[in-house]
Amino acid sequence: MNYFTFHRNIQLRLALQFFTTLASSAVIPFLAIFFSNQVGEFATGLMYIGVILSGISGALLGGRRADRKGRKNTILLCEGMIGIGYLLAGISNLIFSISPNTNFVLFIIILFFTGMAGPAYGAVIIDSSTKENRKAVYTVSYWLNNLAVAAGGIIGAFLFKKFPYEMFIGIALVAFLSWIVTKILLQDIHVSVADTKINQQETKSWLENYKEILSNKQFIFFTVAGLFLVSLEESLTTYMGIKLVEEIKDPVSLFPLTAFFEVDGFQLIGLLRAENTILVVLLSLVIAVFLKKYQDRLLMLGGGFCYAFGYIVISYSSFPVVLIIAMFVATIGELAHIPAKQAYVASLIPDDARGSYMAVYGLSFHFSGIIAALFVMLSGFLSSGMITFLFTIMGSISLIIYYVLFQSEQEEQRIEKTTA
Repeated sequence: MNYFTFHRNIQLRLALQFFTTLASSAVIPFLAIFFSNQVGEFATGLMYIGVILSGISGALLGGRRADRKGRKNTILLCEGMIGIGYLLAGISNLIFSISPNTNFVLFIIILFFTGMAGPAYGAVIIDSSTKENRKAVYTVSYWLNNLAVAAGGIIGAFLFKKFPYEMFIGIALVAFLSWIVTKILLQDIHVSVADTKINQQETKSWLENYKEILSNKQFIFFTVAGLFLVSLEESLTTYMGIKLVEEIKDPVSLFPLTAFFEVDGFQLIGLLRAENTILVVLLSLVIAVFLKKYQDRLLMLGGGFCYAFGYIVISYSSFPVVLIIAMFVATIGELAHIPAKQAYVASLIPDDARGSYMAVYGLSFHFSGIIAALFVMLSGFLSSGMITFLFTIMGSISLIIYYVLFQSEQEEQRIEKTTA
């Protein structure tokens, strides 16, 4: 799992991913506060929905464009527009103090192109990796991404409130630097496919392209399974967070029978998030080496079970020590199954449509936020026990889908061997 043995494109992409993720993580999580101070909570909620829809539409267009126009061309367009958007947001506010609506339009544009770049980034990793080293690549990518998110969150917590516009300009400079490095160093690797396939890909309409992807039942079921699992984690700071804040209003001891380190519900949520981030940063590479000998299928089933079980316990319990143990279990499951899942999904994607497939796969992360928001709405009508039951159903469905897909794949391989 040596970073320097990866293809140059992957080394470049992972390095740039770290710095761009660090920069955006210092701003994006705090935008809700930024807008709520200007327009209020209700309008901010509507803006949040608009941002999600912008990212989704950008991803779908970006996936198609990455397949037809190339990964590098798409990344350069997106990085350039992201940089311009942040630069305008920073300078305009410092000079003119522009209206919240103008700021919102700028961020709709920024997040549209952020969504658009995602499938191209994903396709570059698949193009430049092999089946043998792909899980190692995704493990390093996952570790760097979490390290960047943690570092960016700390920077944003200290600086964003006082210097939001200066930070917008800082992100613009990072985006422009990424543009320059990508322009000079990234190799646009085109997958070798038959001329007929290239012609079909060029003449296919946008709608036909995505209808074909939706007809790939194996890929769609796998994406849905991933969506349900990710939605559990997304609910940590929405439904689960609200529940703990309401249930633990007064500080309670973190450990039973002691008065050591008391926390309320809000602090407990922060502690659980910190635990998850610290464990991921410290244990990602260690766990990957330890689990290297196990098949991806086993890691996805076993890791997925621990991941789901941990968050299901968190959704129901309000005992701090139980929640801390549950988060440990969920994080170990996360470290086991996510790199294996990313490597597995790459094997399901046709070589000539990697950008489009990655766009659809990436939608699970957008829709997980919507599902998490729906659980907040349902909590006004359903008991916490019923919400936990629904979480259990979602986790079970995901694991059943994984199991059925793996069994079907093994059966196909067995038939191929007997007929060969």
